Amino acid sequence: MRPEDLIALFDDLAIELSDRLDRNSDWDETGAVSGQYRHDVVADQLIVPRLLDAGLRVLTEESGVSGAGDITVVVDPVDGSTNASRGLPWYATSLCAVDADGLYASGVYNLALGDRFVAVRGEGTESQPTACTSLGEAIVSLSGWPDRHLGWRQYRTYGASALDLCAVATGTFDAFIDVDAAHGVWDYLGALLYCSESGCAVGELNGDELVVLDTQVRRGPIVASTAELLEDIVAALKRT
Repeated sequence: MRPEDLIALFDDLAIELSDRLDRNSDWDETGAVSGQYRHDVVADQLIVPRLLDAGLRVLTEESGVSGAGDITVVVDPVDGSTNASRGLPWYATSLCAVDADGLYASGVYNLALGDRFVAVRGEGTESQPTACTSLGEAIVSLSGWPDRHLGWRQYRTYGASALDLCAVATGTFDAFIDVDAAHGVWDYLGALLYCSESGCAVGELNGDELVVLDTQVRRGPIVASTAELLEDIVAALKRT
């Protein structure tokens, strides 16, 4: 499938899901899986069939792996589910197509505010990260909490990693740090392509591969506005 066709499909799904959640009335947890909300399931049930009908293999947080094909779409139906349940307008759907050569096309959509972050391999984006090179000058977004202050100037913890990562690409944050290396691939892949295409430095504390199509693997992505800042963050984390 051509990347533009994938992006068009992702756009359509985001519009449908946003409309569906606007009409949602049950924001409670399911009780079946820890941390799973009913709107997570609603979103999964809306997105997955459409992707399968398009001949795509799907890997999603809520229902695992299904379908077959040369392209796998990694999906986080609702990233920031707790934010959504509390009415905080910082939650998204994230979709990332992966082919034999790696990240191919992706879309991250803020379902509350309508912000759209789409990327295609090799095509760049219109976003531009900051030029911050030092952790002491940086405003960082955190997932998890380190055992000591790492030396940042300021921090935020917004609770939706896909949007937090994209906010580095747009220059809102200087860096994003997953302190606990607790994210599944669905949490970050869509935003990872957007960040890479925007010129951000991308890494993992131990140098582990981030593009893994495995529901059991957890990683700690670090995205920074510059390579120098990424190095500074990794050095600070390794001193903890």
